[in-house]
Amino acid sequence: MRWSQKMNANALRAYFRAKGEETGCLAYRARIHRFFAELEPSLSVTEQNLADRVRYILRSNIFGDAEIERLRREAVPSSDGNATAGNTAPLIAQQTANVDAAVNIPFVVDSDDDGIVPRELEKMRSILEESILETRSMLLENRP
Repeated sequence: MRWSQKMNANALRAYFRAKGEETGCLAYRARIHRFFAELEPSLSVTEQNLADRVRYILRSNIFGDAEIERLRREAVPSSDGNATAGNTAPLIAQQTANVDAAVNIPFVVDSDDDGIVPRELEKMRSILEESILETRSMLLENRP
């Protein structure tokens, strides 16, 4: 498939909208795919293909810095409120509220518990920490 300038611009708009103002955002591919499908409903591309295309666009300088910044401002609401990006701001506020609600869920332990729950949680935590350290030490190409 040949990508037109309009398709490339829409891919970047979807990318910037999916990433928002975050710099270390992970797991954005599903969001970018959904936003791109809204902008280009007649095209059928995979999440991986779209992510690869965006990476190619950004690295190959298809667009100049000014054009990339303009596309970013169209997609991401700025903190001063000059840019417009549809419903991105309410979505971010809703996601923040959902995270806050999930973090504040009370953890209830039975009074006659013999400490099994905290031990299991500690075991799970240590397994997770080991996995994180192992993944960080891998080359990017070999990471799952």
